[in-house]
Amino acid sequence: YGVLAFLGVLISYILVKNLAKKENLDLKIIESLFIWSLFLGLLGGRILFILIKLKNFLNSPLSYIFSRAGFAFQGGVILGIFSLYIMCKRKKINFLRVSDIFSLGLVLGHSIGRIGCFLNGCCYGKPSEKFGILFKPDSPAGALGVKVIPTQLISSFFLFIIFLILLRIYKRRRFSGEVFSFYLLLYGTFRFLIEFLRGDPRPFLGMFSIFQYISMIFVGVGILNLIFLRKLFKMKRI
Repeated sequence: YGVLAFLGVLISYILVKNLAKKENLDLKIIESLFIWSLFLGLLGGRILFILIKLKNFLNSPLSYIFSRAGFAFQGGVILGIFSLYIMCKRKKINFLRVSDIFSLGLVLGHSIGRIGCFLNGCCYGKPSEKFGILFKPDSPAGALGVKVIPTQLISSFFLFIIFLILLRIYKRRRFSGEVFSFYLLLYGTFRFLIEFLRGDPRPFLGMFSIFQYISMIFVGVGILNLIFLRKLFKMKRI
């Protein structure tokens, strides 16, 4: 799991740096932005995980703080994007240009990281004899003792498809922020749908999980971004 997570970050970094170089962006600034957004993204993922497990956390805070387990990816995206925006403002570099290339690195690294989730047996799907896989007994999924849907591999595959779509959009983009907006729209839509197959514990509000509500926000922000940026692009052309 650790190896795949590291590999995902490494490949993401290489991709971001190469794209930044092609766009003549300051590589030292890009490196700094990548490191800080990665660190704060990890922190955001941890914070969201603790928030959704708040009752258990309050009963045993030290076990959560020092545990290697426990990460909610969407929390990482939220704090990562926010911190990237703040740092771009401070460094006086175009956030939308940077967010486009960071989105490509993020979704590719995420695709690789989900393979690590599969090897670890976390982020598993619902029980299914027909479409399920039996994990090792010492893994989170294997502890159930039944076959479960390998949502990790499904996620890895579709995240890579999203990467290919975003890469195509990037090569043909008409304005900065287009790739970033489509990332929020496509990832939010996929995450909303894959949640219906997830079987690991997650909090629900009504018929949807917390992560599905966050996904709806991602989709909404992505759509609003596209509408606003397209109008801005047309106005500048006029």
